[in-house]
Amino acid sequence: MASVTDNKLVGCEFDSATAKALNGNDIVALVTDSTGANLLAVAGQQGLSFNLNQDTTEAATKDDAIGGWKLRFASNKDWDASIDGLYSPDDEATKMVAKALADGTYLCLKICKRIRSTANTKYVPLRMGLAIVTSDTFEAPNDDNTTYSMEFQGSGKPWLYETATEDQITAATVTVTNN
Repeated sequence: MASVTDNKLVGCEFDSATAKALNGNDIVALVTDSTGANLLAVAGQQGLSFNLNQDTTEAATKDDAIGGWKLRFASNKDWDASIDGLYSPDDEATKMVAKALADGTYLCLKICKRIRSTANTKYVPLRMGLAIVTSDTFEAPNDDNTTYSMEFQGSGKPWLYETATEDQITAATVTVTNN
């Protein structure tokens, strides 16, 4: 718990241990279809966004006890994600996303932290959930690389690293042996 001593906030110091942030290069988007048989990384990924949202409802009051301030209450929640990067038409994950959009089917979107070693690569989940693909776009400018962007709308409650137990994180972690 943070406290104030001699006009200095104690317990909230930023040092190398507390300010350690994940490098975006180590965050990977993976998709799988409803069978869960093939978990595939989306090739060429350069950007990724995962958004959790919550609506609120409000009640106006003239109650003197709260001075006429509005009261807000938690309401509906949702999530969405987007991925963008360099387009590769032969990438199996890209094909899976395009097919899911064309067929109107769900995908499981899994956002993972990639941890590489000489023996294997671990994919530790940070976020995952069932999603509908809402757009799959590619752009081919005359003077630059062809790029894609994919948009996903979540369906139901997502799995979150921050609320998972160690056992749940371990069970959801995928390890691939390096060749």
